[in-house]
Amino acid sequence: MRILAARPPRRIALRAALLAGAMALCCLPSGSAWAQAALTSGLTQQHDPNANMVVKAKEMVYDNDQDNVTAVGEVQIYYDGRTLQADRVIYDRKTDRVHATGNVKVTEADGTITYADTLELTRDFHDGFVNALRVVTTDQTYLAATRSERTAGNVTVFQNGVYTACVPCMEHPEKPPLWQIKAVRIIHNEQEKMIYFEDAHFEFLGMPIAYLPYMSSPDPTVKRKSGVLAPSYIYSSDIGYGVKVPYFFNLAPNYDLTLTPGFTTRQGPEMEALWRQRLLNGSYSISASGVYQMDPGVFSDEGKERDFRGAINSVGEFWLNERWKWGWNVTLLSDKYYLNDYSVDLDRRQSDITSTLYLIGQGDKSWFEARSYYFNGLTSSDVQKQLPIVAPVIDYDYIVDHPVFGGELGWNLNLTSLTRTQAAFAQILNGSDAACDGTAAGTTRANCVQRGIDGTYTRASANIYWKRTFTDPLGQQWTPFAYVRADVGWTQLDSGTTQFIDADQAFAARAVPAIGLEYRYPFIAQMSWGSQVIEPIAQVILRPKAAQTGQFPNEDSQSLLYDDTNLFQWDKSSGFDRLEDGSRVNAGVQYTLTTNGGAYFNALFGQSYSFGGTNPYNEPDMANVGLESGLDTNVADYVARVQIQPMRDLVLTSNARFDESDWAMKQLQVSAISMIGPLKADISYGRIAAQPLLGLEDREGVRAKISAKISDHWLASLGTEYDIDSKRFSSRSVALTYIDECIALGLQFANSYDDVSNKYDTSVKLQLNLRGLTQTGTPQEFNDKIMDTGFTKY
Repeated sequence: MRILAARPPRRIALRAALLAGAMALCCLPSGSAWAQAALTSGLTQQHDPNANMVVKAKEMVYDNDQDNVTAVGEVQIYYDGRTLQADRVIYDRKTDRVHATGNVKVTEADGTITYADTLELTRDFHDGFVNALRVVTTDQTYLAATRSERTAGNVTVFQNGVYTACVPCMEHPEKPPLWQIKAVRIIHNEQEKMIYFEDAHFEFLGMPIAYLPYMSSPDPTVKRKSGVLAPSYIYSSDIGYGVKVPYFFNLAPNYDLTLTPGFTTRQGPEMEALWRQRLLNGSYSISASGVYQMDPGVFSDEGKERDFRGAINSVGEFWLNERWKWGWNVTLLSDKYYLNDYSVDLDRRQSDITSTLYLIGQGDKSWFEARSYYFNGLTSSDVQKQLPIVAPVIDYDYIVDHPVFGGELGWNLNLTSLTRTQAAFAQILNGSDAACDGTAAGTTRANCVQRGIDGTYTRASANIYWKRTFTDPLGQQWTPFAYVRADVGWTQLDSGTTQFIDADQAFAARAVPAIGLEYRYPFIAQMSWGSQVIEPIAQVILRPKAAQTGQFPNEDSQSLLYDDTNLFQWDKSSGFDRLEDGSRVNAGVQYTLTTNGGAYFNALFGQSYSFGGTNPYNEPDMANVGLESGLDTNVADYVARVQIQPMRDLVLTSNARFDESDWAMKQLQVSAISMIGPLKADISYGRIAAQPLLGLEDREGVRAKISAKISDHWLASLGTEYDIDSKRFSSRSVALTYIDECIALGLQFANSYDDVSNKYDTSVKLQLNLRGLTQTGTPQEFNDKIMDTGFTKY
């Protein structure tokens, strides 16, 4: 007997309730974003017992003979945030099974969608199967199978399954995705959160390229789980072809271990290890790498021939409270060439490694920092004994939080102590050929400069300043200022080594008070198209000569570069060891143009003048710093700067120094930074004339980094450094990357000049990442992760 929906309303309501209860079996919550879990998510998750159900259908039928309830025609069932849609849904009361057929679509509360021809579940929430299914998860991974069966409440088995994270082609759905895994069986164990593939083939562009009788992977709901990470493939002219395969150990939510075994054809096996741990107030990591070289003879330089070579690094940072933190970054090396020899990534090549231990505190208007340093030189010219151990360097800066005499009062304190076991010297270019090693007779000021002392040096410095700016009715800006700089130093030199400071004087002190005035008068012209500003600037500083200045070693002020950036600085020295004394006038004019369309132009031209005492930059210290700097004459060289920004994404900058007597160019730096459309470029050219008295030859070169988005998926980058003086490339690199919603493939070629072997080293690196296997997340999250980890140079 078959009764249609014309029954009395009460009985129809009863049958509808029975059907609604049965339909709930298909629409219970999903605990996983993985496709398989979405298919039968109702089997293991509990629904809200207070949730209301809505059933919509063109026709509802109760079949008393077959003892079932049927919803027919555009069936839609809404329950607890989930939706079941089908052409026909039947609840069989005898077997307690729900059967949906025809265009079945299950939409979970999280957005996961399952498509199927038929779907059948048991009422006890534990068993069920789906035929001819297709699943789209919220993170846009895709799975298709001829049949899916659920057992034990947490294990789903897919027969003849296909899995991919590549979006199907809308125009040609029959076209295979870029990559996919086909397996006779795909098993998802929700309790273990693992996916198992049996008798699987990995296909690329529809062609099988690898057979995998068995493989497993964490399901994408797992953000941290032990397993193999994406491998990288490398080539280097010194170590040969190689592969590295990281394995991640998820030991706890706050700590993990990654082991990366590798093998190279020329040097054999190598190993890398990374331990990371996060604590309540900070985190730390320990990384180590090493190799037992099969062919040490490939490296003919001292220190490279050993069997074992390796490195250990540890980084940590911990907060004591909201204002104070401490940390470290420490590296130990078997030899100074190891990191560069076994790094195939050009961007990781370094000229030195700095190990440091620090304590930092920051207030509203104060800063405290204490550090110790240990330097590892990584080039052939570095002698480890000539590099200092610095412990400590303490800086304290403070600005009084209220006006003092209407202006700003503050101070800077510094304490530095260092030790070196061997003095560092360099040869003056126009000196004799005598060796500069501190023991030879030719180690004199006429032939050498001293880069570092042999012994211990400690200095304490204090600088207290006050300044205030007034603007008069005419718009002129007057800034009077005053400061006092004082230093005391203790030096213990090795008396058996030549030193270019007074070795008999263990204690030295100096103090310099200064008063000054800075004047600016900006003339502003407002036009219909923008504005122009012409601003004359003048600065006068009155200071006496400092006593005992020559008895202080110069360790931190050897990088003096006179240009537009320090023209109006009160003290142009780069550190505390050198002190600018004597009176000086700095003058210049600045022009600025700004248009309503956003274009910007700025130019500065100026000069510095020494008067009323000895010019400190004409008095050589142990490293001759100041000589040939452009400041060593009473009328200093001219400095200029031009910056042009015709549009927001293009900036052109040039600064130069010209000889004050004949206008010969002594320094020139030109740079262009562009981010126009798909093109990003950072190109710079630099030239500094020779400074023979400092042991420096002409320096001229070009550096370029260019990257471009060729298409929606292809990225390319180019990097190079060219030494014009030696007429050779210091380094060259090319990278090509393909990224779409499911794959990232990167290839990098690097070529760098090794000044030890006087030859070029070539390296190649290949990386592959597959969304849904080696990386999780949506396509956008996948792209962001790839970019953040430096997979591409773009």
